[in-house]
Amino acid sequence: MTKNATSIYKYLDDEKINYQIVMHPPVYTAEQADKYVQNYQFARTKNLFLKNKAGYYLVTILENKRLKMKKLQENLSTSRFSFARPEELAMKLGITSGAVSPFNLFNDKQHEVTFIIDANILKNEELIGCHPNDNTATVILEIKNLLQIIKQNGNPVKVVQL
Repeated sequence: MTKNATSIYKYLDDEKINYQIVMHPPVYTAEQADKYVQNYQFARTKNLFLKNKAGYYLVTILENKRLKMKKLQENLSTSRFSFARPEELAMKLGITSGAVSPFNLFNDKQHEVTFIIDANILKNEELIGCHPNDNTATVILEIKNLLQIIKQNGNPVKVVQL
């Protein structure tokens, strides 16, 4: 069963993690989401679901940055990356395009997806905004707490200079 926004909020409450919810109409890009969170201070990011011969990866980078897949490949000493297909996104993370978020990793019951976050995000910000498996809200929480709960869930976490 996939975790929905309500179960994400319950998990955060149970773990006593401070967070803030900003409700908004459905958004499908970081740029669209920005219109509704202008008055909040946090790392503005975008999330990409990638794959290669070694497996699947959820990559979080600053929204105004372009991911250099070759650099990612070199930093991880792995094979070439490509974007995963929508069917793979649904199968592995239980969501559709437009709602990709680190919280999707709760739906990865086999813990097969590696979470990769750009080191620059951690250098410059304390807070991050993520969809709670639903693109009609943004959850703002501390980056360190997000990384902690992803690790607790059992997914590998890598901080990489991108």
